[in-house]
Amino acid sequence: MVVLIVDNDLREVQNLSSFLRDQGHLPIATDSVKSATHLAKREMPGLVLINLNGQAATVIDFIEFSQILQPQPYVIVMTPRPRLEDAVMAMKKGAYDFWVKPLSAERLGKTIGVLEPPSGRASKGIDHASPDIITQDPSMLRLKAMVRKVAASNATVFIQGESGTGKELIARFIHRHSKRKEKPFIALNCAALPETLLESELFGHEKGAFTGAIKAREGKFELANSGTLLLDEVTEIPYHLQAKLLRVLQESEVDRLGGRHSIPVDVRVLATTNLNMDDALKEGRFRKDLYYRLNVIPIKIPPLRDRPDDILLLSSHLIAEYNELHGGCIRDISPDAKRKLQRHAWPGNVRELQNVIQRAVLLSSESSLTPEHLVFDNEESADTALNDPNLSLMPISEMEKRMIHKALDTVDGNRTRAAEILGISVRTLRNKLNEYRQEHGI
Repeated sequence: MVVLIVDNDLREVQNLSSFLRDQGHLPIATDSVKSATHLAKREMPGLVLINLNGQAATVIDFIEFSQILQPQPYVIVMTPRPRLEDAVMAMKKGAYDFWVKPLSAERLGKTIGVLEPPSGRASKGIDHASPDIITQDPSMLRLKAMVRKVAASNATVFIQGESGTGKELIARFIHRHSKRKEKPFIALNCAALPETLLESELFGHEKGAFTGAIKAREGKFELANSGTLLLDEVTEIPYHLQAKLLRVLQESEVDRLGGRHSIPVDVRVLATTNLNMDDALKEGRFRKDLYYRLNVIPIKIPPLRDRPDDILLLSSHLIAEYNELHGGCIRDISPDAKRKLQRHAWPGNVRELQNVIQRAVLLSSESSLTPEHLVFDNEESADTALNDPNLSLMPISEMEKRMIHKALDTVDGNRTRAAEILGISVRTLRNKLNEYRQEHGI
């Protein structure tokens, strides 16, 4: 793998380069983000390690630029002085991770091992590490066969399903099996941006279009030109912007904010929602004409509770993934743990299963997954407290504190990753840590 290092710390660059060469990788380095842009185009790195170095805006621009490269590199942001707002923004814009310097060679080696499977460059994230949809459920197998046929067309696809069922995985599967697979795949979470930013993110803007628009910027439609654009949670787009989106879909051209001329685009649009569309349409939250334009090919993903054959299959797959990522030692699932997994209702679907398995791998020192290792999202961990001699008769609040500190220790203090493992938001984690500091008068 080619690894691009963007850092002005010469000693760290030399140490990282030496380690990467010893591991059989090809390091290239620069101390300039501008130079990194040119190197990324020319050298096509699989991984970029970039030092924040007080240039948050410039680094964010690079992260966004990296998402239109083919193949798309993973980007890990580094800094010796971490700030929560920088980590949140970097992850939101598409960074793979946010690390505190100095980097651990062992952690870097494990991470690269996960990013580079034998078959080649994987898409970002556990959901997409496999080139296929992992299932043995009959309804999902039928859906998978249909999706493969749909992928060959240019039709707009509307993917519906509960949160955590794998809607983005299906979207990426469609792109990967389409004629556009060598072109950009751009994803936009419409629920993650305030209304004031969403219009600019979608359609772009010209210099001076609004306060703070110091330069022209392409929107996601332009970035995805000739490729695929995923509008995740499209039903969260404000009603007045839905009309503008409809026009782009009908006319295949986009108008930037403050622009004088329309810009032609050739984009295949995939959209997702977790809403009941009958209710959304009846309540007037979503335009019917836009719905019909998006719903050319409707796909509905069944929840995990309706796919019992997949629960243990996915659990075994995730154990292997997280063992490799975190250096875990779980090798099998005990019969009691299998029953506990299959009895659970999985309101958070596959995403909840990921959280549960990742916590189990991180917090277990045994080779077999037992019921005591399974801590479900939003569930008081009474079973763990009763069965673990180190936690018995311990108040829930104290057990919670220990799990939070254990998760933070495991990921070297990375709050974003710790929150993901614990199944809570970064804000909740931050509030809990503030509470603990106040308890000690810090």
